[in-house]
Amino acid sequence: MDANIDEVWLSHDNWNGGIDTYNIVLKIPTDLFKSLKRRNAIEQAEAELYKCYADAMRGEGESLQIASVIIRPTTADVTQLGNNYNDRMWKPGYFRLFISHLSEHKESASNLKECLQNFGIDGFVAHEDITPSKEWEQEIEAALFSLDALCAIVAPAFKNSNWCDQEVGIALGRKKMVFPIKKGRNPYGFFGKYQALPNQRNANDMAQELTKAICVNEFTRDEYFTKLVNLVLNASSETTALKFIQVLSEAVYMDKQYVSLLHDNFASNLTIMKENVLEAVNPLFQKYGLNELQIVIPSNNQGDDIDLPF
Repeated sequence: MDANIDEVWLSHDNWNGGIDTYNIVLKIPTDLFKSLKRRNAIEQAEAELYKCYADAMRGEGESLQIASVIIRPTTADVTQLGNNYNDRMWKPGYFRLFISHLSEHKESASNLKECLQNFGIDGFVAHEDITPSKEWEQEIEAALFSLDALCAIVAPAFKNSNWCDQEVGIALGRKKMVFPIKKGRNPYGFFGKYQALPNQRNANDMAQELTKAICVNEFTRDEYFTKLVNLVLNASSETTALKFIQVLSEAVYMDKQYVSLLHDNFASNLTIMKENVLEAVNPLFQKYGLNELQIVIPSNNQGDDIDLPF
């Protein structure tokens, strides 16, 4: 069920070494949600699931806390219950892009993967991302069933590769977006309807063009911008926050809702509430008609008669 579950970060409290609070969102098909709703079973199911999470996390300390469990209906593709694919091959919080390629283009795929990380996108390159102790077919299958989108480096011999053909087929069958890169051949068959991205002279230029395509595509932009905003909000360093703020500032076709999400939750992470970070992000807020954020310095003017516990 992992592919149907989202951990939505809510807040961070610096007390007692730091406490992160999350909501758990379980996505279920609309028909199933309606069935539960008719039986007035939604709240009961959410309460039971919350109890299960609380039991499972006993003894883990207070650094992670679940605020609530929310069951949400969705018309999007929902992974069949019971797959429970492992998704540990992905960088936490990044947009997940499976890079399908021929072995002769492994270097191109690896270079593209490296450059994409600067845009908050984690690329999966078969054989490079598979640990030696894992069955490689099993790991590839797990990546295919937990991806957000697939990128196909379409070379002349791409169609002759059973593996590449099946990788694209699985992504299409799961109704995930496929971004073809023309490297000597046009996309064909069921993914021939997608316009191929032209091959670029270097991996960084290719990563930029691919990121633009993800930003404007109706099937990927929501997932991408939501994850990119959360990479800023959950940043553990100023450097990381600044990197992804720049990506957001240069992004095309970004709706105001994502900037509002960033604005409303920015102050909850004290690591990024620094003068240099605010100087970088406030122009973005102004561009979308939102107020600038300021560093608030707490007052030390306390009455002599206040009895503070120690």
